[in-house]
Parts: sequence; structure tokens; C-alpha cells
Amino acid sequence: MKSDTYHHGNLKEELVEKGLAYINRYGLEALSMRKLADSTGVSPAAPYAHFKNKEAFLSEVRNYVNHRFYSTLVKATEDCSDHSRILFNMGKSYVLFFYENPLYYRFLFSIEDIDIENYPPFVLFKYIAEKAWKEKSENWDSTSLHAKVIALWSLVHGLSSIVTMKGAVDMDHLEAEVEQILDSITV
Repeated sequence: MKSDTYHHGNLKEELVEKGLAYINRYGLEALSMRKLADSTGVSPAAPYAHFKNKEAFLSEVRNYVNHRFYSTLVKATEDCSDHSRILFNMGKSYVLFFYENPLYYRFLFSIEDIDIENYPPFVLFKYIAEKAWKEKSENWDSTSLHAKVIALWSLVHGLSSIVTMKGAVDMDHLEAEVEQILDSITV
């Protein structure tokens, strides 16, 4: 292999990130393992050291993005010193994560068929939300709690989509604007 194509560092992660960018630009159908290698600047065989085929690569991309998203939500709950603001913290982290990683949002929610009840970020979100609401009042039935969880998930999910649109929010004060939007809603 030529020295200018030698790669060091975390090739697997770089392949995932470059693959996401490629999919975003050209579409999923246009991606091949050879094009992935070209976009990363490695030999055509290099991706096969990490992924058996395109399907295995896409599975790893899903796992990678979902793990990063889930870890962000977990950190938001762990870092919250004011338990009454835990849902706010989690919602804000959700929105800012996808603002900072718009390729992840587009990949996960336009390509993947998600089973929401078994989707780890949603399961965590639901658990924390239900726990917070039950601590405020014991008069919740499971149908009402589920509706509130879906309403809150919809709010932060929709806001995550909106913050990636030009002109929708003030990007110079994004975090403050997201906080203001989330504070204006009572669920």
C-alpha cells in the first residue's frame, strides 16, 4: 500500500463517520464498501477488516449512533442535581445532541425502522419521565402516563428536527432558545 493511503488511529469510527456523511450527501443506495474506502482514503480492502459487508457496516452505524445518543441521555440524567429539572435536562440534551450531530438524526430517523418500545433511548426517556411524574402525583394511570411520554418525546424530537432548519431558531443563542422553548411547555 502507498504510504499516502496508510491509516492510523480509529479507522472503524472514521469509517462510520465518513459513511454517515456519504449517505447524507449521496443517499444510502449509492454507498458501497469501495466508495466508503475512497471517502476515507484507505485501500478498498480496509473496511472489510471491520465490516463483513454493507449490511454489517450499516448495523454498526446504527449501533454507534444509538450508543452515543443513549449515552448523552444517561449523562443528562446523571448530571442533573435538581431532580425537578431532570426531564428538562434530558430534553435539552436530546435536542442539542442532534443539533450537534445532524447526520445522526437524519440517519436514525429516516432510514432505521425503530421499534419504539424496545428502543433504548426511548426506554430510558420513558422510565425517567414516568418516575418523575409519579413522584409528583400518584394519580396517574398507565394510559395517561404513556400519552404524556409520547407528547414529551414528540416535543423534543420535533424540536431536534426544527433546530437543523435555517432561520427556525436563533443559532447565536441556541441553547438559551431551546431552554426557553422547553420551559414554555408543561407536560
